[in-house]
Amino acid sequence: MNKTMGILMIALALVIAIVPIFTDCLANGKTLTTADGRSVPMKCHWTAIAEIGMAIPLALVGVLNFTSKRKESLRSLNLIGLALGTLVILFPTVLIGVCANPMMECNMIEKPTLILSGVVVMAASLINLGVSRSFIEPAAA
Repeated sequence: MNKTMGILMIALALVIAIVPIFTDCLANGKTLTTADGRSVPMKCHWTAIAEIGMAIPLALVGVLNFTSKRKESLRSLNLIGLALGTLVILFPTVLIGVCANPMMECNMIEKPTLILSGVVVMAASLINLGVSRSFIEPAAA
């Protein structure tokens, strides 16, 4: 079960890191122009950058979930996975957000993908946390 959850976490980390980079407005050549003529990225770009920051430790949690054999380690890793999944959801919804226009690609693809990925990360962490409670550690050699 740990190996499956580890692979799932790594795959979700890749989705969380890659999808926002290609669906933010900056990737489509759209920026905001300030009053003095400067172009600045929209909020969805900063959400994409923040999600890369969430994907890196999430991938590490997946690798360690894949290789860990101790019950305490699995509990800690899955609590971290639960927190990271929560942050993955909060960045596009509350903390940073995405563009206000509902027809923008970031609103139609990036935000739902990140919310779904975050929910799956949280569910996988909760399931693995429950499984790790009944996990029997291998005998010491």
